[in-house]
Amino acid sequence: MRPNDRSVDQKGRSFIETARRAQIVEAAVDTLAELGYAKASFARIAQRAGISPGLISYHFRNKQELMEQVVTEVNADMERAIEERVEGAEGHVAVLRAVIEGFVHYCAARPARLVAVGQIEGAEGWGAQEREQSIGDFEQLLRSGQDDGEFRSFSSRLMAATLLAALEAVPTELHARPDTDVRAYADELATTFELAVRKVDH
Repeated sequence: MRPNDRSVDQKGRSFIETARRAQIVEAAVDTLAELGYAKASFARIAQRAGISPGLISYHFRNKQELMEQVVTEVNADMERAIEERVEGAEGHVAVLRAVIEGFVHYCAARPARLVAVGQIEGAEGWGAQEREQSIGDFEQLLRSGQDDGEFRSFSSRLMAATLLAALEAVPTELHARPDTDVRAYADELATTFELAVRKVDH
């Protein structure tokens, strides 16, 4: 749910090299989404990208390095999309709504990317680490809302884990029900958590 620290130093790369790496990453995403992690070989990724497997090896030492880059770029892209929604939000409730709605809309717009990341994290065993990082981020937001008196008293850890579980279910739900009204789904999910955390004046 968030960028990790597996990014590769971008300094010193030419525009062509950067563009080629981006092409390979996108081909890897599509291959992972269609065939799964086990079948996402350099040969199949290269075939989808319309290049030779050797060219992938020139840019990435091995499959793991390419998979790391896929996760890093997808998470960074997702964070940028969510930050655009969060920008200008006033108050913790508004920020929470923007994060939830932003994630749902990102999943709807780029479903293959979420499937690809899920394939990688499941195969490489990175899911647990990423999950703890995401829970920590949500806990920080929730505690901040409590400290400012906007959120009621509750276990920030429990609420953060519950929120993450709800977000993790989004890609599967959208994939299973492609006719879902995404705007309504995002609004309903955000409202559910707004009601769960908001302080009620008596």
